[in-house]
Amino acid sequence: MTYHTKYSKKLIDDICLDLANGKSIKASLAPRHPDKSRPTWECFRKWLINTKKYPKLREYYSQAKQDGIEYQLSDASELITESVKDSKLKDKTDLGSTHLVKEFISLAKWRAERLKPRVYGKNDINLKHSGDPAAPLIVKWSN
Repeated sequence: MTYHTKYSKKLIDDICLDLANGKSIKASLAPRHPDKSRPTWECFRKWLINTKKYPKLREYYSQAKQDGIEYQLSDASELITESVKDSKLKDKTDLGSTHLVKEFISLAKWRAERLKPRVYGKNDINLKHSGDPAAPLIVKWSN
């Protein structure tokens, strides 16, 4: 049985709140309750693409994802703090837990770099120019 999900400001606010709280779009669009339908990814993506009908949706979606980065980075910071406190109370630190914390933080950093590269991107990249010295140098920024 397929249900049609109707676009509404309340639905978009709920989805964006999920994203701002660090949830993935896949988790946000998953059906939670039979009475609360969520669009499929295909439906939501069509809404994102239809800028004539929904001119601000892409902006809301992008902002919510960026807010979610901040939320997840704060989770990573809290996890580090808790892990350090726990390790001080033990004679030995559990290697498995250490690796999980490291991977959690790596994932949070990777997401931040991809979703907001101008803020969280790596600045230590060395740029090199090769080619015709007489030709103009063209620099383009992309996300």
